[in-house]
Amino acid sequence: MPSFGRRPLLTPPRHVYARRVARTSVCLLIAGLGCWGCTRPAVVPPLVSIPRPQPVWPAEPVVPVTPLAPEFDPEPHTLPLNPIGSNPWRPTIDPRNWKYLVLHHTASDAGNVESIHNTHLKNKDKNGKHWLGIGYHFVIGNGQGMDDGEIEPTFRWKQQMPGAHAGVNEHNQRGIGIVLIGNFEKSQPTPRQVKSVKELVAVLAREYAIHAEHVIGHGDIKATECPGQFFPLSNVRASVAAVSGHDGQSLARVAEGKLER
Repeated sequence: MPSFGRRPLLTPPRHVYARRVARTSVCLLIAGLGCWGCTRPAVVPPLVSIPRPQPVWPAEPVVPVTPLAPEFDPEPHTLPLNPIGSNPWRPTIDPRNWKYLVLHHTASDAGNVESIHNTHLKNKDKNGKHWLGIGYHFVIGNGQGMDDGEIEPTFRWKQQMPGAHAGVNEHNQRGIGIVLIGNFEKSQPTPRQVKSVKELVAVLAREYAIHAEHVIGHGDIKATECPGQFFPLSNVRASVAAVSGHDGQSLARVAEGKLER
């Protein structure tokens, strides 16, 4: 007679049981792998190589280089300003046939080449024509408008043109006109002016074989007080005789065999 109550447990066959165990093991293995993948440590990317900062050393101070002073002779050998044979005023063209040195004063307290030139431009000759400009060949300053003792040649000397200073044709054509700034009816020329005019006259007389007797003042050929009562004309003539020979002729011309006419 059948019994009513609990159903008896049926034991599956072995092959079914083994299959279930295998299936369960596979599931557990897959689950384990998934969990391991989630819990594995994160991979840290390698650090970027950053160069180590180099220490900054203070710059060395720049020491300025002082240039050496040029060597010089503490006691230079001084030479005469115009030794015998030299002529700093020698023109660059052939000279005229000079015979006279005619000395003047401006009869003014101040002046220079430009001021005299502008004044002479207003002058007219006997034919009513205006002068070309300054009538002298050389101007010597007194410190008022030019340096004291400064010698400046004019365009007439540089171009070897006749002068417009004497009032006599012979002495304009063959006379070198030299004017000193100042009024020597009232006072003497400055010491530097005297030194300069003596030097200039001596050089020109030597260069162009001009006799000492042909070193003259404007008043020697024209009725005028020029170059003034205080102008040392005899002293200037002596400077020519000091560098001359053969009755006042130029030593340089005598040496060349070119005696005065």
